[in-house]
Amino acid sequence: MFSDLDQQLATTLKHHAGGNIDPAPIVEHARRRGHRLRLRRRWLITGGAAAACAFLATAVMVIPAGRAPDGAAMPATALVLPDAPGEPGAIARPDVVGADPGVVHFTTDSLVSGAWSATWSAGRGVESVEFRGTAGQARFVLARSAATLDGLQQTLSSAGRPQPPTDVRVGGRPGVAWFDPSGDTKLWFVRWRPVDGLWAQLDIYATGHDEATDTASRVRFDGAHRCVVPFRLQSLPPGGRLLGCSVTLLRPERGSFDQASLVVGDESGRWLTVRAQRVPGGDPMAGDLVAGPYRARRQGSDVLEMLVKPCVVEAFLKGRGNGYTEPEGLTVLSGYQPALDLDHPDTW
Repeated sequence: MFSDLDQQLATTLKHHAGGNIDPAPIVEHARRRGHRLRLRRRWLITGGAAAACAFLATAVMVIPAGRAPDGAAMPATALVLPDAPGEPGAIARPDVVGADPGVVHFTTDSLVSGAWSATWSAGRGVESVEFRGTAGQARFVLARSAATLDGLQQTLSSAGRPQPPTDVRVGGRPGVAWFDPSGDTKLWFVRWRPVDGLWAQLDIYATGHDEATDTASRVRFDGAHRCVVPFRLQSLPPGGRLLGCSVTLLRPERGSFDQASLVVGDESGRWLTVRAQRVPGGDPMAGDLVAGPYRARRQGSDVLEMLVKPCVVEAFLKGRGNGYTEPEGLTVLSGYQPALDLDHPDTW
């Protein structure tokens, strides 16, 4: 059953070990990360208190925030998305995984309950959660093909020397595991098929494959959650629709919401991203562009930004292909509708 998996993994490992690295995703990630840090620094200088932001009932991956104080108490459900009543789990409907940006078709309650940051995402063929805590860091991804998993960018750091895979079992299902040296621990990758038609992978820092596979077996595929972000986009360009979304939740003592993104695209293959991130309050941004009730400004050649307290909202126009034009981006931003309560995802 897994001969094809072994062959695909061998090819992937060889490619990553000796192939040329495309710098474009790395540069883009660094640029956006640097921009986010500049925004946070700007609002920390101006000062002010965070109030309520943003609203949506469709859709949700991104970079967890800084470390929370050790020993802080946290409810088990603090980082878990709201339930999706009536929605099937991945086992019952493997064909819907990654197709609906509003639903995650798996549950990891026992894994994220001890974390202080969790980033959930869904859409464009993938569903995932990445979390960090005092016990470590991990990412779980679910997709309908091994090729989709192979195409994802690695988010956990390693030495870049993947070792050959070995056969393992996860929840009674056959799979493979391999590791990449990473300091005192190893970054383990566990890949298996929880049901025919689905591929799952857990990336986790662990002492060995037993620990890694035991953690992987705690993922459940018989339930679903709503992927929600704290805002709506009421004005989409002609032919535009929601393709994916992402939300990062924090421990309650830090405020539940950190940042969230929605991806909008059309049948031609182009797409843009609208991201809201929580920042300390301050004076309104000076902007010479009109986006409905808001004032926006250019940030570089392909980013629009505006302040909807307590969030900085950005539209990244060049997501793919020819991207969207500035007027189309302003149209999308004009329909931005924030939630009234930023810290309770069940109200979004």
